[in-house]
This record gives sequence, structure tokens and C-alpha cells, in this order.
Amino acid sequence: MQGDRLSTPFFLIFLLAACAGSHGGASAGGGAADSTADAETRNVPVMAFRLPSAGGALRVYRLPTLEELPGGGRGHVSPSGSAVGMDFIGRRLLYHDSAGATVSFDLVANHERPVAPAGAIAALASDGTLLAVDVAGGVTESQPWGNRPWSGRLGRGVNGVFAAPGARLLSIRREGGDTLKFSTQEAGVSMAAAVPHASGEGASRDGDAIAFATDSGVVVVEDREAHHPWFLRLGGMPLAVAFSPSGHRLYVALRDRNELAVVDRFARSERPAISLPAPAGALRMDPWGRALLARPAQGDETWVVAAAGDHVTGRLTTPWASDLPAISEDGLLLAREGDAVIARDLRSLDSLGAVADGAGDLWFVGRWAVPSATLAMRREVRATDTTRSRAAAPTAAGNSARAAAPLSLWVQVSSTQNEQWARALAAEMTAGQHPAEVVAPSAAGEGWRVVMGPYRSRDAADSAGRSLGRPYWVFERAAAGVRP
Repeated sequence: MQGDRLSTPFFLIFLLAACAGSHGGASAGGGAADSTADAETRNVPVMAFRLPSAGGALRVYRLPTLEELPGGGRGHVSPSGSAVGMDFIGRRLLYHDSAGATVSFDLVANHERPVAPAGAIAALASDGTLLAVDVAGGVTESQPWGNRPWSGRLGRGVNGVFAAPGARLLSIRREGGDTLKFSTQEAGVSMAAAVPHASGEGASRDGDAIAFATDSGVVVVEDREAHHPWFLRLGGMPLAVAFSPSGHRLYVALRDRNELAVVDRFARSERPAISLPAPAGALRMDPWGRALLARPAQGDETWVVAAAGDHVTGRLTTPWASDLPAISEDGLLLAREGDAVIARDLRSLDSLGAVADGAGDLWFVGRWAVPSATLAMRREVRATDTTRSRAAAPTAAGNSARAAAPLSLWVQVSSTQNEQWARALAAEMTAGQHPAEVVAPSAAGEGWRVVMGPYRSRDAADSAGRSLGRPYWVFERAAAGVRP
């Protein structure tokens, strides 16, 4: 079935420029950069993080056995409400507390930081950027180094947000008709379009497309052809939609059919459907693309659909919440079953570990290790965070010291124990018009760091980092302290 062009009332007011092209997430980059990231990631264990619902000490568990790590969680958290996501790159847990405020817990510095007030809607991008929209339409951007408000407001009535790499926001505003907006800190609202009333919507991982499940098919707005949304009619009534991690497929739950519709996004045509035990009401995609979780419109059963084989490979009974069920990078399914939280093999659904009393708390899964270089840098950033207010003006002695060793902002791209990889990455970046330097370890256990800078403002450093299309870290230190 071919995709039909969508006509009125879907007029685009502004052409989206900020989202043009592809934007990499945690795996962006190539050559030496990929080799470095793969080598470092293989040695980082996958853990489960437990935030007590009543507040208290963070607890950390080894996967797959769910054996508690003694002393693994040294920080304390507020009473927890719902999960936003885990920033793997910045090593943060992001969630709403019991009062509805958006909060970030830094796994390196072991402290909690407020991000946005109660009632704000928050979304996490694949590069670790958190964007939150409050009830008045104000936007806050949260990075590991701190928070910053965006200028301007989106207006009241925003009830759906998606965050995209490079601190790009896709927001849906219901007041005065459904409207989709694409925004950035630098450009403000760069595109706006009327969109259909939908039972569900989903954005691609890169934020280059958003799909709406309407009563007769799917409407897709893409940044590369933002002035031409397209429509594909489906045989059932869509309820929910989910993109594959690569963005090339759309999975659509249908109200009246025991199957998932599958759409080839780039061919704009329907592929063979996937049979289900009953009609699905909600979908949740494995971030690594191995499986899709589907839930019926009623009941707590979950179906595991193999993305490669396009068929249901397992069924289990578990409720859905903002945090669980979740799939880990190493192929584990973490789910609530009764009062317990169980770790199961994604393919066989065999039980591998359990926490008997864990169902009432909030959970995250992700790789976790704190290299000493990262720890030292995070402490330095925390001490010199320019987003914090200063209670008193600097003294003359302080001014003298700053003049002797001026502080400046740098962008870190990589930290590795392999000098050859670091120098290869720096050479590759420089050849790509991103002049980079290699910083040698200054203490035992530190790695070889690839950095760019210095920059005079955090905005300038962020702009340089985003232009890379890969994860980066902004830090502040004395310019004289950085040497290739």
C-alpha cells in the first residue's frame, strides 16, 4: 500500500532547519571513535538502580543475579514518583519525585539536583539531554553540569514532549487546536504545524520524524520534508505507535485486530503484519532493537516480539509503569511480578535473579562505572558550575588568582586508557574541521582525554559539542592546566 500525501489542514508555518540531516546518539561517530567506545563499554557492567518510593538511600544491584552491591549507592534521594530515563552518557538518573517535580541524581557526585517544578513534562534524548516544559510553557535544559532555562515560552497547553539529540525539543500543544513545534535554545520555535487528533504518538530516536496514530492510519511529519507530512491508511484503527531504534520501521497497535501493523517508513508502505494473541493497546521498544514489548488493552500480560523474526517469542504477566518492564543492553528483561522485581533472559524468559520486596520502588537499568578521570572532572565542574548564583563578589585576592590562571570552558569528547586511540580520534576530528587536542593523564588511573577549546561561554562550548554529532562533556578549568 502506497503512502498518500496529506492535504489540509496540515500547513507548516516555518521550515525546520535545526533538525536537518541525521544526528548521532551514543554510537555516533566512526573509525577510531567507535573502537574506543566499544573497547571501553565492554568492560562496564550493567547494573540495576533502586530508588525507594519513600525516599532514602539509593541501592545498586548487579545483573543478572540482582545481588545487591555493598556500598554501591552512597547518595540519598527524595521520595520517588515516576521515571523519565537514565542518562547513560552523563551517568544520571532522571525522574519525577512524589510531588511531581523533575529531579536528576548524579551517579558520580552522588547528589540529587532539582530540574523543573511540579507539573512539568520531561523527556530524555539519546545523547543524555533532558528537556522539561513547565505548566506555563517555560523550557529547562538539564545537562550533567547543571540546568539552564531557555529564553521565551511555548505557551500553556503543552501535554506532549520529545527530546532529540543536540538539545532539540518536539512539543505538542493542545490549546487552540493540536500543534507540533520544533524548538532549540538558539533559534526558538523553528517550525510549527497543525497535527491531527491522535490516540498516540511517537518520535524517532534522532528526532527527525514524529508519527501520529489516527482513527484510520498513521500521519508522519518529517524534518526533511516538513512541509509535506504523509499519511498511510491501515486496515484497523491505530491505538499506539513506536519507531524502531534505527527509525526505518513503525510498529502500530490496532484496536480491533490481533496483530501489529508494520510500516516501512522510507518506502511509505505496509509490510506483513505480526500476529498477536489479542489486540495490543500499548507498545514499548527495546532501545537496542532486539525486541518489542506489547501489552493488551486490558490486563497485565506482556508479549515479547522478536524484531528480527517478527513473531511473539514469549508471554509473561507484569504491570506496566514508567520504569518497568525494561530491557537492558545485555539482553535482560526487568519486570515486576507480584511484590518482586525479576530479571529474566529476554529470549527464554528464564528467571536469573530477583529482589523479593522491590516492586514498590522505582528502577533503572544501565551500564555503570566511574572512571577516576570522570570523577575528578565532575567534582571540578560541580565546584565551578557557572549556573549557580554567587552570594558574594570575588575578593581582590580572588581576582588576582583568576588573572594568573584564567578559567575557560572545554569540550571533552573521549577518555581512554589507550593513547593510540586517543590520538587517532583527535586526528580524525581535526581532519573533519574540529580541531582537537590530547590531554595526557596527570595521575595514576586517569585516561588520555580528547578535548576541544578553550571557549569563552558555555553556549559556545555547547554549540561546538553539538556540532560533533556525538556525546560530549563541557568542563571548566584553568586554561594553563590543559596541555596536549
